Amino acid sequence: MLGALLGLYEILHGLFYVVNGTPDQKRDYPLEIVLGLLIMAVCLGGHWLIRRISHSNTRTVWITELILVGFIIYGFYRS
Repeated sequence: MLGALLGLYEILHGLFYVVNGTPDQKRDYPLEIVLGLLIMAVCLGGHWLIRRISHSNTRTVWITELILVGFIIYGFYRS
């Protein structure tokens, strides 16, 4: 769910610069909005899938998402 919040932040950040930015920012920041939507959709879809697989067992959802976030952080630092 933190990934979905990150996606929401990127969407709002992009919208701010599209509305209030310089002409260069108005040209570049729509990409951030699209990427924010993609991140948000993947994170919410993954969360929904994990909840369905674990039959809404909160502990299993938290542990599974913690492991996935750990893999993402590990891959980020290894790249």
